[in-house]
Amino acid sequence: MTRPIILDLTPGAQGMATLLAALQVPDHVRPVLVLFSGRPAEVAVAQAHARDMLRQYGLDDVGVHAGCPGPLAGGVDHDLPAGQDGLGALHLLQAVRACPADSVSLCCSGPLTTLALALVQAPDIATHLHGVIVNGGAFYVHGDATAVAEHNIATDPEAAAVVLAAGVPVTLVPLDCTARLKADAVWMEQLEPMGRMPASVAGRVHAELAAARNGGARGSGVDVSLRVVAPLLALLSPGLFSGHLAHVNVECRGEFTRGMTVARRMGPPGVQPNALVLERMSVEAVRGVLRDLLLSVRR
Repeated sequence: MTRPIILDLTPGAQGMATLLAALQVPDHVRPVLVLFSGRPAEVAVAQAHARDMLRQYGLDDVGVHAGCPGPLAGGVDHDLPAGQDGLGALHLLQAVRACPADSVSLCCSGPLTTLALALVQAPDIATHLHGVIVNGGAFYVHGDATAVAEHNIATDPEAAAVVLAAGVPVTLVPLDCTARLKADAVWMEQLEPMGRMPASVAGRVHAELAAARNGGARGSGVDVSLRVVAPLLALLSPGLFSGHLAHVNVECRGEFTRGMTVARRMGPPGVQPNALVLERMSVEAVRGVLRDLLLSVRR
């Protein structure tokens, strides 16, 4: 069965690689909406690139929109983050409602603001979501935003708390799991056939990955993280990941701990697990799946 998916991506080479990989398995997943959240200029470039990519795959009907560019302002007591029109959340809830109940998988590579706002505005969409797979959290490793917090959660802790409390099946892919998932020299060499036709979709994505790894004209080949792709790969190849059910709380108030994620395998009486926390992955196998998907692109 082909599952409808929504990709909530960050702009950049890794986001484009995620979308391109998703398009290679039409019998498994079909994108129904693509969102990009980040700096407006970068989002605009990513949207144009994504629309062109979808057009070449005959998917002109798939919406490509900007997500919420900033965190929820003052928590969920406000209808909208300050200065935002909420259209990203509107597009999200419309796309989810257009799908049958318990059918949509949502892969979130960045902060959860857009999804949280949609859930606040229309809690009924939770019944349409088969699951949400999130790049987020740091439990037993050093955070990448602060000593205790991972970037996506720390950017909008209130949004993460809303999603975890919504009763939606959530899978967290934390830094503990993805720290070693990187594009290194060997992996990039394996992708070299993608670059033989620079004007093709595959060639452009390969060029963007190479530029990200080389830092444009400034760098000399520094491994770049591929964790943006992890939610999609966890959906496509769940057997390559392992984890446990837990009740996850997000610290929203602490001066030094804001954005921290705390997982309890055994909560107090009446507290049920609200997330599957992935602890580890087979890194080489996961990179192999992504490599093979990208190399299968029709040029």
